[in-house]
Amino acid sequence: MRVLLLALTIIAMGGTAHGGAWAREKGQVFIASAANLWVSDMTDTGLYYDPTLYVEYGLTDRITIGADYYSTARDTLHTGLIFAQFPLGDTTGSDRFAAHIALGARTDFVLELDYLQRGGLSWGRGLEKGWLALDLSATYSRNDEVYRPKADFTWGHNLTDNWTAMFQLQSGETMEDERFVKISPAIIYGVNDNLRISVAAIKPVKGDAQSSIRLSLWQSF
Repeated sequence: MRVLLLALTIIAMGGTAHGGAWAREKGQVFIASAANLWVSDMTDTGLYYDPTLYVEYGLTDRITIGADYYSTARDTLHTGLIFAQFPLGDTTGSDRFAAHIALGARTDFVLELDYLQRGGLSWGRGLEKGWLALDLSATYSRNDEVYRPKADFTWGHNLTDNWTAMFQLQSGETMEDERFVKISPAIIYGVNDNLRISVAAIKPVKGDAQSSIRLSLWQSF
């Protein structure tokens, strides 16, 4: 159960969120929120928090629904989506597969509205003391009729009952059609069975972006 909970919480580390390969249990609610604690260049603009808020609900044993909101581009670009995620094939084996679909909209600093559609596939495998996950998605923008891909690879390892280390490789394409690659190591502390706190470092490898330190809170009930 611990592996599944941590695997589902990887969405709090970056931009677009979705539930991954493991479905939320029926009737269970999960909430993740995150914001920057520090960015590498605050000389002119100060700290921009780029907040995210993500909510999941287990509608049935096989269908998870939810919503996610995030702000990027120094808090000038706001995106919100609603989604449904469902497993593909066997849900009892070591390898899990799932798909998700999402609809939403984005506004920029001049309040121009852009309608979005997103689809994705996820793979996950529980390990003896952790997990592996691969999440692939593409978001379609109605305004410019372009599909923008995103791919995240995650490895997590339970150090103790309360502490977990995680590493994520994030890649994709921005709304400005710029490709990016980021690495994000993180340390996670379990306050109790329902609350976890993560501190992650995000370092760009490719693309014009700032390095940052990001705080995430994950709650389930």
